[in-house]
Amino acid sequence: MVERKGFPVNWDTSPANTAVTQHPLYTKYNLQAFSAILAADVKADLAAIRPTTESAAICAYLSWLLRTLALIA
Repeated sequence: MVERKGFPVNWDTSPANTAVTQHPLYTKYNLQAFSAILAADVKADLAAIRPTTESAAICAYLSWLLRTLALIA
């Protein structure tokens, strides 16, 4: 088995990953339709995060969110 490191471009997580699913930025966006989310808001939230090991998962989620918003723009 190959060990993965980092986060794939087509990001995913499990409900058990509370580092993401209980993060305030996840709960800010997860109940909204993509069409209701402004990329500028996601970019501002991402820019405000300190680049630490602990923030990697939520940064990956926000980056995936931005890529998805760009696909539907």
